[in-house]
Amino acid sequence: MKVIFFGSSEFSVPFLKAIHNSQHDITLVVTGMDKEKGRGKKVLPNPVKDAAGSLNLPLLAVDNLNDSIIEIIEKKEFDFFVLVSFGKILPEKLLNTAGGNTINLHPSILPKHRGPSPIINTLIEGDKKTGISIIKMTEEIDAGDIYIVSEFAVKEDDNKDSLEEKIICVGVPLLLSVLDLIEADKITVFHQGKENTSYTRLFSKKDLKIDWNRAAVEINNRIRAFSSNPGCFTYWKERNIKILKASVYKNERIFQLLKDEYKNGTVICADKSGLFIKCGAKEKNNKFLDGEIIKIETLKPQGKNTMSFLDFINGYRIKPGDLFE
Repeated sequence: MKVIFFGSSEFSVPFLKAIHNSQHDITLVVTGMDKEKGRGKKVLPNPVKDAAGSLNLPLLAVDNLNDSIIEIIEKKEFDFFVLVSFGKILPEKLLNTAGGNTINLHPSILPKHRGPSPIINTLIEGDKKTGISIIKMTEEIDAGDIYIVSEFAVKEDDNKDSLEEKIICVGVPLLLSVLDLIEADKITVFHQGKENTSYTRLFSKKDLKIDWNRAAVEINNRIRAFSSNPGCFTYWKERNIKILKASVYKNERIFQLLKDEYKNGTVICADKSGLFIKCGAKEKNNKFLDGEIIKIETLKPQGKNTMSFLDFINGYRIKPGDLFE
């Protein structure tokens, strides 16, 4: 089967390579334009462009899918469009060009977490399971009929990186199987249900700032959702500190060290047993429970390498009463 592949992120690359190495042929790779990255605003090609170049695949980098771009795509030989993390909505005219022969791999159990940030939202909301939905594309975002859904558990220590790895591990063979079944005319689609429909959004830098007035579980879920890149951050003595790994702490010994004057974000304990921070109250049965605690495990001070909590404590002389803001 001949495929036009749409993708723009690091997440897209394993799927691109897998299709290339299969019995199916990629006749064109459509990706986004190069973007400025880093503090130096250096223009670098996106990962899909690099991968397509290394595989000697025809490439079309686009800023938008206007009529002239659609005309180029129309002239290519293809049987199906395959989209994995493209970052742009395909317009009706382009979808009509495919005549319904479209595949979109979406990393959630649809119709939950439609939109651009399903993996992040899965973690922020503390979902106990997630999955992969392979669907047809429609004008309505992530609302197409479903070819197949695969579900699996989310572990308490999963973060964005580990969840992406799981989804790639499950999703690559799943996508190839769907392509094989379509080619053999042995698969059909079924309609999405409407129950539990939800939508995600794009996140900005302000979403990465830790609010220590939140409950410990909410803070930890947000740290998981953005780790390791771009990473949630806080400030300590005006230094930007990324928190890359943490856990909710419930040991009585640390609770006994809390002082009434400690604000949320205050260091309760900083020694070889851990770096413990006071968080906001959590509502339970219409009552607020004070004294929630986060144990920080891995950090990255601005301009420094990633380090353990103990190296951070020793290197920056962190002590009880210090405040993260």
